[in-house]
Order: sequence, then C-alpha cells, then structure tokens
Amino acid sequence: MSIATLQDIIIKVRKLAGLGNSDQMPNNVIIDYINSFYLYDFPAEFRSLKLQDRYTFNTQAGIDTYPFDSEHYTSVQNPCYCAKRPIVLFYNPASFYAYYQQNINWQYMQNFATGNGTNGAITGVITNITQAANGVVTSAAHGLSTGNVIIISGVVGMTEVNGETFTITVIDANSFFLNVDTLAFTPYISDGSWTSSAYQGQINGLTAASAAIVRSVNNNPTVSTQTSSTANFLTSPSKPTFPQSNIGRIQNILITANVGLGTTLNVTDDGAGNLIGDCTAGTINYKTGVIANLTFTQAVPSGNNIQIQYLPINLNIPFSIMFYQNQFVLRPVPDKGYTIELQAYRVPSQALLGTTNPNSPNFTGTPELNEWWECVAVGAAKKIYEDRLDFEGVAMMDKMLQERYQVCYTRTYAQLGQKRIQTIFADQLSNSTIGSGWGWGSAGN
Repeated sequence: MSIATLQDIIIKVRKLAGLGNSDQMPNNVIIDYINSFYLYDFPAEFRSLKLQDRYTFNTQAGIDTYPFDSEHYTSVQNPCYCAKRPIVLFYNPASFYAYYQQNINWQYMQNFATGNGTNGAITGVITNITQAANGVVTSAAHGLSTGNVIIISGVVGMTEVNGETFTITVIDANSFFLNVDTLAFTPYISDGSWTSSAYQGQINGLTAASAAIVRSVNNNPTVSTQTSSTANFLTSPSKPTFPQSNIGRIQNILITANVGLGTTLNVTDDGAGNLIGDCTAGTINYKTGVIANLTFTQAVPSGNNIQIQYLPINLNIPFSIMFYQNQFVLRPVPDKGYTIELQAYRVPSQALLGTTNPNSPNFTGTPELNEWWECVAVGAAKKIYEDRLDFEGVAMMDKMLQERYQVCYTRTYAQLGQKRIQTIFADQLSNSTIGSGWGWGSAGN
C-alpha cells in the first residue's frame, strides 16, 4: 500500500502522463513540475496545517538590518518577540518610520571639512618609529600638519601600529609624534607607510560610547543584484547570508562636496565601513564617527564645504521590527545580542521534498496530509500536458483534479478542527455565555 511519499508521487505522475522511464523524463524534471504545482497552483487553504513555524535570528550590536531566509520561508506574522518580550511588527516603511520619527525622520547634516584644492589623500614612507611615551616617526619631507590623522600599514617589527589610526604632532619637516605610547611595542625593524587625507574628521557629539551612526545596507549601486547580493549584511561564519537576489538597498550615509555649478561629488558607504561612489579611497567608523583617508575623484576647491548626512543612533533593546523587501529592520538599533522570534510559514515544497535543499530531494518526504499525494500527482501531470499542448490530457487531468480537491477539502477542514460555518444557532451548540445570537449566550437581552 502506498504511504504517499515523493517516490509514490513521481510514479503516479509517470503513469498519468505516459512517461515509462527516466529516458522520457528524468526524475528531477518531474520534481520541478511537482514543485511548481505545489508552490503556485495548490490551493493556499490546504497548506496551513504543518507549515507554520517559528523564525528565529540573533541581533548584533549596532546592526539594525537583517536578511530574511526567503528560500525556506514565505512570510512572517505576529506574534513577534525580542528577548521573549512582545514587540510591534510593521510591513509598511511609512508607518514604521513615522512611528519612530524621533529616531529616523530627519538625517543630520554637518560640515566636517573644507576643500584645499586637492583630491584629498597624501602618503609617505616610514624609515623609523621609536619606542617612547609618544612614538616618533621618521618620514622624509612628510608634508603633514599637527592634528592630521594618519593610518599606518606595512611596518615590519612594530606591527602593533599596522592598521591603526593616529593623530600626529609635527616635530619638523622629517618627523612627527604619534598620539600613542610605543614603549611596550615590538621594536621597529623596517618598511611601512602612512596615509593621510586632507578631508577627514569626526562627527560632532558622537563618541565610542554612543555607537554613533546607522550604516547603509547592500549599498553599492554599481554591483549587479541579479544573483546574490548579501555580502554587506553580516559576514562572519556565525552570521547567516542567504542567496537571494535584489535585496532592498538602504542608504543611510551621504558625503557631498561641490566642485562647481552643476557638479557635486557624492560619496556613500558600502555597509562595511568603506566609502564608495565619487572617491578612490576612504573609510568611516560607525562606532566613533571618524572619517579617514577620504580621497575624491576630483579636487575640491579651497574653502568649499564637505558635508555628511547621516542617521545618529541611541543603542537599546529593540521594541519594533519592520519586515520589508525580504529584510528585517529593528528600532531602536540593538545594543547587544537579542533573540528575535516571529511566526513564519515554511515554503510548502520543503515538506514534500523532505529536505531544506530542493536540489537534493529525499524521496521519502510526504505532503502535510497523505490524502494530498494523488492531488499533487494529478496537478503535476496536468502541467506536463499543458507544456505538450495536449488539451485533451489537460481536460482529463482537470476533471480528476477537481474530484481530488473535494477529498482534500474534507480532510483539510477535519484537520483544522472541524470548523463550522458561523450561524445564528452557533451559540446554542457551543453553550456560549458571551454571544449575541439567539442561543444561551444571548440571555438577558
């Protein structure tokens, strides 16, 4: 006797469509037809029994946007929880942002630097760094000024300085102090270089303690999003990315500089701390607000303002979440890790394929109700006849499909709890005491 497995469904499809063996149509092609019917043609009311599940992800400090696993889930709904506490779920960006307009309604605009007639960055070669309370860097004809911020790289020996940012104090034309104690650092051996930008600064009022800026998400318009575009979400192995296309782009940072009438340089961030757009280099620290080594593609005239537009944040436990464009956005922005839980519906074919990977089916997988297996087989066979343009076969399968739908309706409603159509007599049958109909619940009316 059949137990309604995927293997049974494939065999039934072969019989109905006259496909004797895999030479006429391989199993994977039949599975595609089954999937297509199961996902797009099978009545939605049949697919609500065992597909509801709990969708869970964990937050990261300072990260407000998270991807949704649309390969394995179709939608989310209330109830929604953060750290087991109920929070508000939104589907409309306008409502979500209006609700939190005090946090996100207006971007801040601030002039943080002015042009000096150059593109920005200058570099120099390091020939020595001393071990001292304020390390002294030797760099011939460095051209820096006191207060400039530099990034050091490539040093052999005193590797503690590599990749770090320092504010310098000029000693003379060939040397300058670092704002760091290097006494405990490894002695300098050789090599190294520094990079500084004339256009850099720190956003006022934002410190490391306030975790200053909301980063952009998936914000590289020059990269195609037709295949996979999740690299800017979260990158470590413990943070999931999902291979889905056209993730919604969110731009929260913009740096601008006017070069001339009708020409404005626009620079944004990629969500990973790198500046992109009308620039060749530059970084932004989301935690401190520091912009470093910004190099525009054109020289910014002396005295022209360089402005940043950004969203400041006050980290806290989230108490609202928006689901839009297959992304979750949390407000307030999380200050640490929290467990977010929502109700979600799994993609129906998972139950049928018996696996989360549709390319590797488990032939023992079954539909949510065993009674559905023949219905699915007939529906897949109908789609095969449609592709053959065999309209007699389509008509025959359609008749069989309608008959099996009736069986499915009966069994589905039974599984849902033998739901009854509401009538004026329903209160009498349920002995309700709070109804407003003609039954006992209406006593006293």
